[in-house]
Amino acid sequence: MEGKYFFNNKDITMNLCIQIRDVIDIIKERDHLSFQDAAGAFYHSKTYQALQNTENTLWAESAGYIADRFYEEQEQKEL
Repeated sequence: MEGKYFFNNKDITMNLCIQIRDVIDIIKERDHLSFQDAAGAFYHSKTYQALQNTENTLWAESAGYIADRFYEEQEQKEL
């Protein structure tokens, strides 16, 4: 099976999937949401779009850092 995400010609698909799961778990716990609702919120965010751009190396940051970026984005939407 061929990966979907690459960085410097290395398959990082599993790394990215783990990051996505961990960020969704943080959102789920912090906001008391179901996994599906937390995933939906994250998947429709600019943070998720940025995470898929492997060249910016956001995927290499901790799940907590990525979740913080997600919450910053949500705060900007509220302004």
